[in-house]
Amino acid sequence: MSACPGNKPDCSSTSYETTVILPDTMTTWQLTGIALSSTHGICVSDPLEVTVRKTFFIDLRLPYSAVHGEPLEIKAVIYNYSPYPINVYLDLMDTNDVCSAAYRSLSYRQEIQVGPQTILPVPFVIMPMKDGHVNVEIKAAVKDSALSDGVRKELRVLPKGKLVKSVKIVTLNPTKDGVNGQQVVMINSEILPSDVVPNTPMKTFIFLTGGEKMTPLQENIISGTTMSGFFQNPVGSAETTMIITTLPVVATMYLDKTDQWETVGLEKRDEALQLIRNGYLRELMHMKKDGSFAAFPNIPSSTWLTAYVVKVFTMISNMVPTEKKHICDAVKFLILATQQSSGMFREVGRMFHVEMMGDVAGTDSDASTTAFCLIAIQEAHATCADTVHSIPQSIDRAAGYLEQRLSTLTNPYAVAMTSYALATENKLNKEILFKFAAPDRSHWPVPKGSLYTLEATGYALLALVKAEAIEEAHPVVRWLSKQPNLTGGFGSTQATIIMYQAIAQYWISVQDIDYGMNVEILIPDRSRPERYRLTKENQHITRTSKVEGINKDIKVMATGTGEAILRMVSLYYTVPKEPESQCETFDMSVQLIPEGEKIYMLRIQVLFKHRDRDASLSILDIDLPAGFTFNKPDLDALSTGRSRLISKYNSTTFLSEKGSLILYLDKISHTRQEEISFRIHQEMKMGILQPAAVKVYEYYNYKPCVKFYSPETVASVSKLCINDHCACAEGECSNQKKGKVNNDERVSKICDSTVGFGKRFCVNIFLNLKSTPP
Repeated sequence: MSACPGNKPDCSSTSYETTVILPDTMTTWQLTGIALSSTHGICVSDPLEVTVRKTFFIDLRLPYSAVHGEPLEIKAVIYNYSPYPINVYLDLMDTNDVCSAAYRSLSYRQEIQVGPQTILPVPFVIMPMKDGHVNVEIKAAVKDSALSDGVRKELRVLPKGKLVKSVKIVTLNPTKDGVNGQQVVMINSEILPSDVVPNTPMKTFIFLTGGEKMTPLQENIISGTTMSGFFQNPVGSAETTMIITTLPVVATMYLDKTDQWETVGLEKRDEALQLIRNGYLRELMHMKKDGSFAAFPNIPSSTWLTAYVVKVFTMISNMVPTEKKHICDAVKFLILATQQSSGMFREVGRMFHVEMMGDVAGTDSDASTTAFCLIAIQEAHATCADTVHSIPQSIDRAAGYLEQRLSTLTNPYAVAMTSYALATENKLNKEILFKFAAPDRSHWPVPKGSLYTLEATGYALLALVKAEAIEEAHPVVRWLSKQPNLTGGFGSTQATIIMYQAIAQYWISVQDIDYGMNVEILIPDRSRPERYRLTKENQHITRTSKVEGINKDIKVMATGTGEAILRMVSLYYTVPKEPESQCETFDMSVQLIPEGEKIYMLRIQVLFKHRDRDASLSILDIDLPAGFTFNKPDLDALSTGRSRLISKYNSTTFLSEKGSLILYLDKISHTRQEEISFRIHQEMKMGILQPAAVKVYEYYNYKPCVKFYSPETVASVSKLCINDHCACAEGECSNQKKGKVNNDERVSKICDSTVGFGKRFCVNIFLNLKSTPP
């Protein structure tokens, strides 16, 4: 600040003026004055806010994604913050691979009147003509002014149809299945051409792994499709934290023990370990003073959840730094607060996510709960032996209870889990275990559903491996390796962890002394075959080949000893169909009812097709048509209050490229239809919309019922198609000017810089008319 002027040496204040050019952007700036005084020290003024924004600018609003060949509406939004009305020249620019009114022209221009202090959206209709990403660009200029602006954005374009994965599996065993020591196999995708959408991406992957080790986990991690599902930051209650933390723990344990990180990317291990640390620290926030755990702090601790934390924390202790006390205090709680004098463990609290427990709470729950707790304590024994001295006695009492109970069990799930717990104590009864197995002894079917069957089979495999019954374990591993992928959802938590724990333990224990196989894979259009040598040391490494296209004859020749799995995975796009036979377990109808302009009511009615019971925790997986969003207040109302129909909902783009709405239902009645209705809003107009799918299934038993729905829309951009090749029909003809145009307007238009000129042609048409004699 300047000093007081000479004529006023005792002035109370002075001023300082300066000019500052602020960046040309929409920002609120804060100006603060600071003064130093010999009498008052430092003085700081209250901040003065100055909002800076352009008087005129435009924005471009695009949907999350579009579909190749489907018209859609985009919006250019004009912002006029000036106090005066303006006329704006708005240009949609011609860009590659986009069909629009600007096609094969420099641009398509509109003159728009915008009022003062007004925001005006202006719609355009475009149609992307290729998959991948395309640019959309608009420009605007104020008439008789220097003000102008422009925006270019990228639009994600999906192929037409629905992505489908076709899997074929071949077991290579030249000694057993070959001729003169050589096995020759021809494998082809055998996908019907009529099922494939023309001109869409098609790829085939070939995976080769020694033994039965190739699993869907490896296949999907290698292709990168489920890594984001396995590696997520833990959130929520103690139960949901453990659900999410389980996934990176399982992946890390499996890939560590089988030495598979190179197929995923070594850098992914650091990412997984960080998420494991986050999950461990977050779960500790839910730990009570006695070492136990509950979903929420104000409810009684759960026996099952505390045992599960012991199991997972023990696995984590081999991956990241942990405190032994956290594991051992939980073990003490299990022994002192939940184990009975008979040796049985009982549930003393409550679980909210009962689906994450598997079938522990089902038939023979006393044995299942005891076996689950015993397994957790057995796995933590080495860690806590020097601090929890009662572990041996606790294990003996629990094993004794299970030995007596085993012969009376009727649930295959409880039998398999109990067998593993007893096998760890060298007390496996294989006769009872195989009594509940499938006829080929490859898996243990559980009537309640496939996820229970996977988990029970995993426990049975662990029991066989622990008892060193490797030959009897071979068909079990082979069966597990052919099962569908698990992404670790709420209902599949136990199936996921046990399945991969079992397979990893199998491959640590198995010893193939005589293992050596040569495999040649002949791929069409390649000059030389791909050759692999599988040995005992490298059999676990998965070899991957990528083939462009599908339905190619792949010739595989194998010689040597041992066994390998070759898996062919073909990815292609097909037109969605609605197979009525899919709805074996549910009756469902889907209606889309117009309620107003751009507003529809989506009504879903669903009934569980079972004589005796309601469906347990069930999922409604709802695809929204492109350009549509759901009404959040409607869903909030459905998920709250006394008469709530859904327990919760979330929106995700992980399950679907176009985005899915996931509704969780605690049950679905088998006696009366459940009706879920909510509104959806059309944010962007689309033409020729593909049908959107609604899928319902039980978490425990993945047998989905699928129905399709679609609003009636009409395209505003045309395309010309000959067979499977389409081109944009816009831009080839001039638009007729409506209304009267005077000469002054013609001169003004001719002199406009955007007008181009062409040659004038005269076309003479001759008609040769021949008369027909009467």
